[in-house]
Amino acid sequence: MFLNYLKITFRNFQRQKGFYFLNILGLSIGIACSILIVLFVNYEIGYDKYNENHNRIFRMAVDGLAGNTEIYQTYTPAPLPQAMYSEFPEIEKITRIATPDEVLTKWKDKTFNEDGVFLVDSTFCDVFTIKSLKGNLATALAEPFSVVISEEIADKYFGDANPLNEIMTLYFWDDTLNLKVTAVVKEVPEQSHFHFDFLVSLTSMDGFYDGTSWWWNNFRCYLLLHPDVDYKTLEAKFREFTIKYLFEGRDYDELAKSGNKWEYYLQPLTEIHLTSDIAGEFEPNGNKNYIYIFMVIAVFILAMACINFMNLSTAKSTRRAREVGIRKVSGATKSKLINQFLSESILISLISLVVALLIVESILPAFRAFTARNLFLNYLEDPWTIPSLIVMSFLIGIISGIYPSFVLSSFQPVKVLKGKYHQRSIGISVRNILVIIQFTISVFLIIGTIIVFRQLQMIQNKNLGFDKENIIVIKNAYLLGNQAKVFKNELRKNPNVISVAGSHRMPGQRFNNIGFGAEGLEGGFTLNLLCCDPEYIDVMNFEMTQGRFFSNEFKTDTTAIVINEAASKLIGWEDPIGKKLNNWADIPTEFNLVGIVKDFHYESMHEKVRPQAFMYLGGSYSWDERYISLKINPGSEKEVLNFLEDKWNEFSMELPFSYSFFDKDYDNLYKNEQQTKDLMIAFSILAIFIACLGLLGLASFMATQKTKEIGIRKTMGATSKSIVWAFSKEFTKWVMVANIIAWPIAWFVMDHWLQNFEYRVSISWWIFLVAAMVAFAIAWLTVSYQSVKASLANPVDALHYE
Repeated sequence: MFLNYLKITFRNFQRQKGFYFLNILGLSIGIACSILIVLFVNYEIGYDKYNENHNRIFRMAVDGLAGNTEIYQTYTPAPLPQAMYSEFPEIEKITRIATPDEVLTKWKDKTFNEDGVFLVDSTFCDVFTIKSLKGNLATALAEPFSVVISEEIADKYFGDANPLNEIMTLYFWDDTLNLKVTAVVKEVPEQSHFHFDFLVSLTSMDGFYDGTSWWWNNFRCYLLLHPDVDYKTLEAKFREFTIKYLFEGRDYDELAKSGNKWEYYLQPLTEIHLTSDIAGEFEPNGNKNYIYIFMVIAVFILAMACINFMNLSTAKSTRRAREVGIRKVSGATKSKLINQFLSESILISLISLVVALLIVESILPAFRAFTARNLFLNYLEDPWTIPSLIVMSFLIGIISGIYPSFVLSSFQPVKVLKGKYHQRSIGISVRNILVIIQFTISVFLIIGTIIVFRQLQMIQNKNLGFDKENIIVIKNAYLLGNQAKVFKNELRKNPNVISVAGSHRMPGQRFNNIGFGAEGLEGGFTLNLLCCDPEYIDVMNFEMTQGRFFSNEFKTDTTAIVINEAASKLIGWEDPIGKKLNNWADIPTEFNLVGIVKDFHYESMHEKVRPQAFMYLGGSYSWDERYISLKINPGSEKEVLNFLEDKWNEFSMELPFSYSFFDKDYDNLYKNEQQTKDLMIAFSILAIFIACLGLLGLASFMATQKTKEIGIRKTMGATSKSIVWAFSKEFTKWVMVANIIAWPIAWFVMDHWLQNFEYRVSISWWIFLVAAMVAFAIAWLTVSYQSVKASLANPVDALHYE
């Protein structure tokens, strides 16, 4: 029986090549897009699951408030693990990670700047699943001055030589550490929220790993809980823990009333990549909302491809009416006819699957490069891949073919064989509903794409409050030591260098959060600290709203401070210039406020601008100079870089020269947003293209059905223009209904999505108008060819039709 169905299907293929081409093309593109989206989504939700105990690993995070300064971070203090071990038997292991900036690393004559250095506890390899290539991970980090390196680093420094027990020199801040290589490990998978090249034993850093301050937060802290421990139950105990250790038994409720809180909570390891965006993230994370968007688009694309199949199948039903009538007279039952048409639909779906896989394999390398993700189909390694694809194809075939099968099998043989069959109104009505659904999806995608595009463009192009273009950043400026000032003066002599300044941080990086008090203000607050040279304002082009920035002309500026508008509002002074702030850190110094900088986005625009302070680099309270920034003339990048490298080699005794372009560094904050925008636009265009394929086929069959009607109209004097309008008005009606349905749904969904952004665009009325116009244009352009062709046909030929 199946072979008979197969034979009939291939005969129909030969007779109606155009119909089957449109169906297979639409389904193939729909399935291919869905496969690509599923690969992307599956990759995103698979982060950190390579860890054998991923369901038991959690990261400590902080939701804090210090004098109305909101704090959301992963950083925790050094004494936290020991206290937690003593208080919570639910915890099996704890490990801490500290990450310095780029570290100068040497072995013999090989010297490099490395940015993948982790300072970790000896329990690191107990918490995370790390695969050893050489050495024993159980003891590799147990002793001070031990280092574990990745396979890539082993090849980079040692080549074919055995690196075990070799001594590598790493320069940390003011320390020089000679470390013995105790193990070589495989790189962690791409689907990890952190990546490292060096694991340095934390006990190598005396006074750092064993610090006693509960308010000096430098470590990301991960917990491995015992099996069957409910992390929410453990989390509920953290408040009493915080009161005991951080607030030393003081009344927490009273502290909260004065604007102070410090609440620890746990982040499940496998949720970090898609749900966390707080200070201290190792790398830019994904976004759970984008995953939902892509999943919805995948469903929409498949739905539109299935609707195409249903509409085209029912539209051509009159061509198969005689076949059905003859088969029924010959004894075929309704169930057998349904099985035949469903088998045909499933076969088309299977053929479409094969074509879709060819499409996927042809574009997957480009898609992999575009998304920067190692996406691939494991046909043989994953036992579920092929069965899943086949089941998906069967489901698509059944969903696409179930309605046309019932329509075709319901024909009455007597009427059909007498040539009196006319498609029932219910079939036309259902087909109209399906077309309306298709247009509704198209309008929704158009509106959603425009809003997502505008929002992500706004994030990337909004006035940041500083100029990120034409800035080169030299890293590891501390290596210059006391020659840094002379080096900067030499750079200023280049005619293409506009201004030069040193700093300990750059916008887009983590800023140190320091406690302050203010003259006439009870209680304290925190400010994000940036230490910089007076010329920093010239490099970044900040705007002053009151007072001035630092100046070399004022010797007292070594104890001066500049704050941003957010900090000024937080403090609440009416006349702030000249007022005093005092530092709560180790050096209780008073600072004279000399100016207020207009707020600028030194962090991601997902967050509102937080209170910030500038301090004089090298002043009475300052951090080390890590970066030297140069504002240069546009178009002079190559010439300036050659000059910089020569000068660097002159002053640094051939130490590695490391630099970056500041705009690219800052834009990395929004790398995922840029990819999301581009992917959504691409998939939305493909979804609309699939809708156009269906409309094209449907218009073709409608033109065929109305051939005699058009001939009569032309004989009676109708113009081509009136015939085109009569032919197109039905589609116009469908588009109008689709817009009425799509607009409120799109507004509700996109308004909810925009709430995830601190700074967001408004949903303007013109977006809906544009979507409607695009939908009308798609419908009219798609059917115009068939309608114009029908209107220009010879009426004599039309009246001979049938």
